[in-house]
Amino acid sequence: MKIAFFTENSYKGGLDTFLINLINAWPDAEDDLTLLCNASHPGLHTIKNQTKRNIAIEEYSYFYTTSIALGQSHLFFSKWKLIRAFFVLSYRLLEYFLLFPWYVLTLSIRFRNSHFEKLMVVNGGYPASLLCRCAAIAWKLSGKKSAVIFNFHNYTAPSQWYNAYFEKFIDREVDRASSYFVSVTQHCLESLRTRSTFKDSQKLRFIYNGIEDPNPERHKPIYPRVNPYCLMLATYEPRKGHFFLLHAFKKVIEINPQVKLKVFGFSGKKHEKDRVENEVKRLGLEKYVELHGFHEDKVSLLADASILVVPSQSEESFGLTIIEAMALGIPVVTTDVGGMPEVMAGSGAGKVCFAGNSSEFADAMNLILQNDDVAEEMGVRGRLTFETKYTANIMAMEYNNIIKEK
Repeated sequence: MKIAFFTENSYKGGLDTFLINLINAWPDAEDDLTLLCNASHPGLHTIKNQTKRNIAIEEYSYFYTTSIALGQSHLFFSKWKLIRAFFVLSYRLLEYFLLFPWYVLTLSIRFRNSHFEKLMVVNGGYPASLLCRCAAIAWKLSGKKSAVIFNFHNYTAPSQWYNAYFEKFIDREVDRASSYFVSVTQHCLESLRTRSTFKDSQKLRFIYNGIEDPNPERHKPIYPRVNPYCLMLATYEPRKGHFFLLHAFKKVIEINPQVKLKVFGFSGKKHEKDRVENEVKRLGLEKYVELHGFHEDKVSLLADASILVVPSQSEESFGLTIIEAMALGIPVVTTDVGGMPEVMAGSGAGKVCFAGNSSEFADAMNLILQNDDVAEEMGVRGRLTFETKYTANIMAMEYNNIIKEK
């Protein structure tokens, strides 16, 4: 079967990991897979390098996409503040009256002339990319017999008063074009019901994310750790909870002064990382905290960590690094935000703490750091949970089944 995955992405990160694992674990070797992705996507190089299964990657370029409004165009002048402000404003003015019909028309022609039999749209959230929604509508208008699988990975945003009419129209057309709306947790999926079109929808499904086993030999972490450190893997966005973590970590080193905190993540906006660096200095944690950029080899970072910390304060639909840590037998401490409690539920892989209580978070970290037996038991239970719920093979089989469902 000839299957296409369509995405528009502006950030390197979890969506790339999802696509890589889905493609590599796809269960039917006879299927002909194609990824259609915007050429401006900063993670496209990573996808190309890490996909092992044979797949065609078609890069598309539209002059006016959300990427250019975000200052991520290949055009060097699009990052100038005045130019970017012009693009953002004009994009908002043009998106419904000009861009929407243009996207739908051009994508309809593209799909009509393609050999694709099935389409899954992979969207960051909902509504998120206008182009992704247009792809679903265009697929139906192109005359294809199958309906679209509309996949989204983050929470649904409400429409605003000034665009409610247009958004409702688009929602209805996307709904007509789609057989299922699939998200990564039940918690994230239910957020789609906040938009009136989907309030009573029977098309909603969730499939947990899965990853390729980074520890096939099942090596166990060695305790006690020689150079113990807590690890955070996240972009430097405020919602990821860096300030919350730093306040918790200040309490941690009062009891465990030998422990370090290492933070790795993509810094899309320089001021976001600068903000975290300034807080480290303000709290006097320069000797204990390391701030780094994006690191391709997450496995080695996780394998040597004492704890994975996920201190997110909002909008965490899944928390992919949680299952990466589980697979490696590394204990996890998270906040009770979004879908993370659902991912951790019943696993025994670590602790879930109230997002408003940094002292509780610090206590959970100290419990693990001071008790090797506790850390080892959490690691063993996390590994078992990974094997039974969160492998790439399980995830890919579920997507394969839902795409090919008659």
